Amino acid sequence: MAFSPQERIAFAAALAGAVVLHACALGALSRRSLPRAIDSPAVTTRLIDRPLPPAPEPVATPEVRPAAHPAVPPPSRRATPVRTPDTRPVPAWLALPLHGAGTLAYAFIIDGQPGEAALSYRIDASRFDITLERRAGDRELPVWHSEGRVGAQGLQPERHRVTRQGRERELLIFDRASARPVLLVGARAFPMSAGTQDRLSWWLQLAAMMAAEPAPHLGQRLRVPVAGPTGVNDWDFEVAARDGDRWLLRRDLARGAGRPALQWSAWLDGRRGFLPVDLRFSLDDDEQWALRLLE
Repeated sequence: MAFSPQERIAFAAALAGAVVLHACALGALSRRSLPRAIDSPAVTTRLIDRPLPPAPEPVATPEVRPAAHPAVPPPSRRATPVRTPDTRPVPAWLALPLHGAGTLAYAFIIDGQPGEAALSYRIDASRFDITLERRAGDRELPVWHSEGRVGAQGLQPERHRVTRQGRERELLIFDRASARPVLLVGARAFPMSAGTQDRLSWWLQLAAMMAAEPAPHLGQRLRVPVAGPTGVNDWDFEVAARDGDRWLLRRDLARGAGRPALQWSAWLDGRRGFLPVDLRFSLDDDEQWALRLLE
């Protein structure tokens, strides 16, 4: 059966409309069947605003910042060194057993030979000057001399000299003016702690430290840094005995490689501001020399 041109045009239009309606129906059905997660505003925003990342590359280990993860605590948090049990630091204020000017006479013995000794001193509120002279028979021993300042921590030596027959044999200089105080021995410099004494001034410093203790007792220890030609060493004295107002303080140093055992013994008189009235020095329990204050 043949169609006229007008009928062919009408048939084509009807067919196109049916196709469009069928496509719309399929689209509606598809929208009802798909999950709705893609309609999430957050997901849509991320996909539109940010381009896809490039292909992943090897990632380096992130650097650990010291500020966030310090390997070493800051100085203010570092643990302080542990002191010897029951060893006292240098007190903030010390009262010396001697003031003004004068001379103390001592009986002296060295290597079994009797002699005599004199401790001359000049001490005021700001400075001190002390000298020890010893003689045994015709044997004139080196003269020890110490001078320096007097401060809140007792004696602060500046110079220690050892002379023999008028000639200087040894000189120690205490440089406390620099940021890090040092002991100068010739061209050498050694670190120096607070309260460091020389081999003569420690007598009076130990007395002042004992006087500063509110309740001295047996077993108590007092520490005095003492300077010598080879540097500064801590001398620990233990309260070993008591006889009335007198207290015995001892320093024992065990025998070492190439070194004998050393021992210092000092009797301090509490009625005289703990002034040393008996001093003895021994090597391997063999007394080398002793001083006893004459009454």
